[in-house]
Amino acid sequence: MGVTAKITLMTADSVVIDTVTAQIEEMPYNIGYNKAYYVFEDAVTSKGKYIIKAEKEGYDVCYMNCELRSTRESYIGVKQIRMTKIIEHELKGVTVIASKVKMVMKGDTIVYNANAFNLAEGNMLDALIARLPGAKLEKDGRIYVNGRFIQSLLVNGQEFFSGNPKLALENLPAYTVNKIKVYNKAGTRSRLMERNMGDNTYVMDVRLKREYATGYMGNLEAGGGTKKRYKLRGFSMKFSDKERMGSFFNINNLNDNQRAALTGKWSPQDVGDGLLTVKNAGLSYVRFLNNELSWVSTENTWEHINTDNESITHTQTYLPNGNSFLHNHSKQLNKSDRWESRNTLSIKGSTFSTTNLLSVSYMRNNGFGNANIITSNETTKLNALLSKNSFEASNFNFDFSTGNYVKYITDLIRGDFSVSYNRNNQKQFMLNGIQYMQGGLPNDYRNNYFDMPNQKLKLSASVGYDFNIRETTLAPSYSYTYTYNKASNLLYRLDWIAGRDINQFNVLPSTSNVLLSVLDNNNSYHFNEYRNEHSFNLRYFKFCKKLFDGELTVNLPLRLLNADFHYYGVSEQRFSRRKLFFEPNIQLSHWGEDVSWDFTAGIKSDFPTLLATVDYRSDSDPLNIRLGNKDLRNLHHYDVNANITFNGEKEQTISLSANYHRTDNQVAYALIFDNNTGVSTIYPTSVKGNWKTKFEVEFKRALDKANRILFSNDFSTNYNHCVDMASVVGSTASQRSIVDNWKFGDELKVNYRLNDDYEFTFHTGLNYYLIRSKRFGFENINASDYNIGLNAQIVLPWELQLTTDMTMFARRGYQQSEMNTTDWIWNIQLARTFLKGHLTAKLQGFDLLQQLSNIRYVINSQGRTESWNNNIPRYVMFSLAWKFNINPKKK
Repeated sequence: MGVTAKITLMTADSVVIDTVTAQIEEMPYNIGYNKAYYVFEDAVTSKGKYIIKAEKEGYDVCYMNCELRSTRESYIGVKQIRMTKIIEHELKGVTVIASKVKMVMKGDTIVYNANAFNLAEGNMLDALIARLPGAKLEKDGRIYVNGRFIQSLLVNGQEFFSGNPKLALENLPAYTVNKIKVYNKAGTRSRLMERNMGDNTYVMDVRLKREYATGYMGNLEAGGGTKKRYKLRGFSMKFSDKERMGSFFNINNLNDNQRAALTGKWSPQDVGDGLLTVKNAGLSYVRFLNNELSWVSTENTWEHINTDNESITHTQTYLPNGNSFLHNHSKQLNKSDRWESRNTLSIKGSTFSTTNLLSVSYMRNNGFGNANIITSNETTKLNALLSKNSFEASNFNFDFSTGNYVKYITDLIRGDFSVSYNRNNQKQFMLNGIQYMQGGLPNDYRNNYFDMPNQKLKLSASVGYDFNIRETTLAPSYSYTYTYNKASNLLYRLDWIAGRDINQFNVLPSTSNVLLSVLDNNNSYHFNEYRNEHSFNLRYFKFCKKLFDGELTVNLPLRLLNADFHYYGVSEQRFSRRKLFFEPNIQLSHWGEDVSWDFTAGIKSDFPTLLATVDYRSDSDPLNIRLGNKDLRNLHHYDVNANITFNGEKEQTISLSANYHRTDNQVAYALIFDNNTGVSTIYPTSVKGNWKTKFEVEFKRALDKANRILFSNDFSTNYNHCVDMASVVGSTASQRSIVDNWKFGDELKVNYRLNDDYEFTFHTGLNYYLIRSKRFGFENINASDYNIGLNAQIVLPWELQLTTDMTMFARRGYQQSEMNTTDWIWNIQLARTFLKGHLTAKLQGFDLLQQLSNIRYVINSQGRTESWNNNIPRYVMFSLAWKFNINPKKK
């Protein structure tokens, strides 16, 4: 089992104070040695020097000195004691046969056994995480476990392409994973002070198998299919004690690596917009300096995306005394390139820590398209718009930050500094032709050119001091932030140029004088914004061991925000805002093997977007006239979150979570609609009464003694109270539009894993919607979306692995018959390995029944939207994947 040692605490003159036995610490894989830990409770009460002695039969006796420098110290960290073996004993091998447990609790740590999950050949890390009990993987890469957000995704304790967890999720092969641990990782403060300082982060640590933890590994996959679908991807990594290198590339036209979903998690509404061709590549390097806590790293990525998006949208906007309708058919072709370099220098010693981050990114994109838009009321077409557009844009970002900590006996001194700079340039050409069918207005023809440069600079610095008394911390701090934002929005009416050729709508005139002569001063502006922010905070932290064996954190920040806004348009406007915000927050938490809970509550405040408070009128789009509102009020956000998890036998977990969010003075965009012309006048306004809440219960448990049948159920209730403003021309005032949205959801899953060759999953889900409003003419909605399906993974003769999922998605109860749909989604994969598992052949079928809908419906407080998008077609793809692993030779 490893090394257990007797640990003796002695005074400086070798008088024995206490003796304990060290406890073995589990290692992620067999690395050739064991670690153990020991604790002396209330053994040292006076300042002075002490001796630690470690003894174990067959090992040399070892000693280590330590010192208590202040009676305010609640914990003394002792340097690691390395014991040298004297006699080696050869042990006979022992074979243990047991059922594979998917999840265990070890203290407050969740440990998932990757070998207990049957995965399709060639699956990446995202497929494994999606199968973990209690885990949810969002499409954007966000991960939740038992309702809690994973703040960082680690690989063997280190970040992998930090800032973009999707790179690890989509490129790290699942077969390399041994275990996945979910726990609260101690922050820099806690490590330096060797006690809980309340700076833990909730992380998911992916631990690789021993054979992949050192040496080289990699994989390469190429595939081609029907409908001209293709993919080519590669990944390689080197691990050692001193350095780590990783690289990847990915080329596909599968809509951002969209592939045959084999878990039943997909719904027809998950189809992306348009057709995407993606090319990306990345290279990372980490060099460890003296220890695993100090390193220098660089991560560099490139991504190219081509987008072909065609859409047809029908929008119904709720208005008093009759609604408005808009039909939009558009086609857009875009392409973009993005480069990013993230670099880190982290040096951490026993009494100090410095972490320095430098990030540089650049993106450029361009595209062109056209649109045909018709606006109508409930009986008549009001106007029609034919539009062409062409644009190009670039975006540059520079970010640098440094965080520094110095330990002073029992206290901690903190100092941070950061600078960020953004430069964005956008240029857009538009050719618009408007035909008014009612109201007697003449047709409107415009050839617009927008030049929109923007720059933003942000500087921030802070200092703080952590005063520690036993289990209590008082941490006063001060921070200062300066922000400068400079932007322009220049509109040139190229149609004012005599003899202008409309076939060259996206070509500028040959001389700048001609361009300046057609500047539309009524719809052009510049602004400069200056912000100075002073924040004074007192942080109180206490580890309440006797009260509830948990942590209490209270922050009492006072934030003085000064903003000056200079606007230059038709008129020059200068104004300022000054406000002192009090933004307290509190957090209580307890993390245990049987029960864990967390409670947070807080207030955040801010100014509205100051540009929206300018007194201006913009009719650059004559169908949508925009106004400012100088009476916008400051925003206040209130949040309360609570979560509790109970862990029991047979992999049983019960999680309950609830949250509440309210926004006072939320900015809503009031709409005044002209029933004669179809012209909308839009202006921002502050509204009260927007709030939402959610309650969720998750339950999972093994149903049999062998843990082969796993049952899980997730029930949730959402309520959203939406407040907006709308009116029609001729009304004396805008009317409040209040809509109450209820959503009841449930997901049930039963997984049966007979052995490594057979696994089946039954899954079903239901979302029931209640949408209510007292507004005149609103038709209440009682509707439901539900699904039911079966997933199977079977090993067939000739070592063929079959993975398939068939799910029926249905929508019922909608007032529009076209929204009541039934879609059968069937995806399948057949795979076989060759050359001792190094080569894998796969045949994948995506949406074999061709029922994946590309029509989506959205209903909210403002109206109803039905949209159609071109999307990825049904396809069958054959691919070959080769993997390699090279381990260093043992010396």
